[in-house]
Amino acid sequence: MPTLYDKYGGTPTMKILVREFYKQARVNPKVGHYFNKLDMEKLIDHQVQFLSVVLGKPAKTYTGRELADAHHPLNISDAEFDEIGRLLVNTLKTGGVTIDDIKLIMGVVLEIRDEIVDRTKQSLPQVQTQPAPVANKSPSPAVAKQIPTIGALAKPSPSTHTENSTEKANSIPTAEPAASTPVQAQTNSTSTDFKQQQKATFKPIFGGLPRIKMIVRDLYSQVNEEPELRHYFLNVTPEKIIADQEHFASYVLRKADHSYLGGFFQSSDLSIQVGAVVFNEVIDILRKILLNAGLPEHDTPRLITHIMEIIEETRTQCNDNKIGVLKSVDVSVEALSKVYQKGKLDTIIKSPDLIYVSSPFKGGPYPFPFFTQIDSENQTLTLIAKAAVKESVTPEEMGYLLNEAKQYAPILNFYSDMDDAPLYVASYSLPFEFGVPNRLLIKIAQQFSKTFSDTFTYDAEEILLKVAL
Repeated sequence: MPTLYDKYGGTPTMKILVREFYKQARVNPKVGHYFNKLDMEKLIDHQVQFLSVVLGKPAKTYTGRELADAHHPLNISDAEFDEIGRLLVNTLKTGGVTIDDIKLIMGVVLEIRDEIVDRTKQSLPQVQTQPAPVANKSPSPAVAKQIPTIGALAKPSPSTHTENSTEKANSIPTAEPAASTPVQAQTNSTSTDFKQQQKATFKPIFGGLPRIKMIVRDLYSQVNEEPELRHYFLNVTPEKIIADQEHFASYVLRKADHSYLGGFFQSSDLSIQVGAVVFNEVIDILRKILLNAGLPEHDTPRLITHIMEIIEETRTQCNDNKIGVLKSVDVSVEALSKVYQKGKLDTIIKSPDLIYVSSPFKGGPYPFPFFTQIDSENQTLTLIAKAAVKESVTPEEMGYLLNEAKQYAPILNFYSDMDDAPLYVASYSLPFEFGVPNRLLIKIAQQFSKTFSDTFTYDAEEILLKVAL
């Protein structure tokens, strides 16, 4: 399957684009001073490698320094980053890159902002790094003559998609629960929390979530090219798959790496599950795409599991007449209680924004009860599990247990609550700006309950009373 790197002519075209980009950057009054005393040929070579990776060449080909090491000493501001981004957009458009592909590329570039920008320097007005400002700009005759149109260099490929995109490249939900809550959750579920959760899942993919979107497009395209496989995506559009990957990434809990070695299973509704041969072939296509994208082979089981879990949810939603996603405006303790009860769980509404959830089956898949707290203002759900601790516990004993728990399940927020009786607590936040996928909520609640219970094995000093509150 050709990547954008292949589509737009590979390394020769990258060199042409990069040279034109630096030609503009060096004379730009806002950012030109950064390039005055640099070895431009060496810089161009590194930038060619970088841009090639962004467009899909295997990441192992990039040999430059870590981005933060190379750029933080330069004290680049947000506005200067945006100006450089604007120049890159101009260069890509001049070279014939489609607006949809520019959006994908700039989504990847925006993911590395924190590794480039020095937040202490904010001297220039903000300029949004978006393709729109250059949509109607025609290249000068001199530039147009010098730079071949990338479309002319690209080899035609029936599998290359250029659908109109309605995605928001950086629409990761933001949230910040109230400081004082009935269960004293002590969590700050800010946008940073969600970004960290997604980075913990997608870190091995260079470019994070935007790169995942490109990979999912490749998967959709390749599967639909195979007559015996295309029914897997029956009634499903690539835009829907990509939107769900973005909106519901937090609803798949990151587990210990060894937990992903047991194979891959269909989790869609039984009525739409495909044969094992078809499903395994879809998995094989995704594995090859990930490896071609530069993902180390030992990381592929985890990424395959996370991507396919949400794709299975998308397939169920698109082929089910039942309401599979609770709309954000309908999220309430009563509505969530019904979702949990359909999953065969018992619920007690504690307050207008708090539910206590437990399993009626001892030793079942939900070994430890938990709370679900709603923050309607910031559109987040927070799962919270609390266990009583011996009053004689020392800070050292509690610190050891918390450290071991964080090592076992780094995606969860573990802490102690010592306000009244000492408590051992874990929490995990979920955005519902785009709704709550019912099936995924039930599944992640099960994983959350089990993961919290599993950390009890690290209680070497037996400080936990293992009493649910």
